[in-house]
Amino acid sequence: MSLYQLNRCVYDWVRAGEVNSAEGGSGREGFDASAYELSDEERKAFENKDVAAFYQMGLHQVLLNRFARAAGFARDDYRKLLEAFATPEERTGRWQR
Repeated sequence: MSLYQLNRCVYDWVRAGEVNSAEGGSGREGFDASAYELSDEERKAFENKDVAAFYQMGLHQVLLNRFARAAGFARDDYRKLLEAFATPEERTGRWQR
């Protein structure tokens, strides 16, 4: 797995939409992910905009959030996709020891 390349690809994709959108359109039409050394699994997740797969691969959390927003996921949709990976916190108060 080429995690650096995946992080770079996602960053560049998000950035392409921000920088090139002034010209009209989304600015991502000509983005070429084949310029990055991604594994087949990473490339498939990128093409399918699979946020859960990115999370499992270890994509940086800030990039994951930016990607989800740029890909059009609403905040609630994004949360629902990652709920399956959450672990409940088990806390007790000082008075419960």
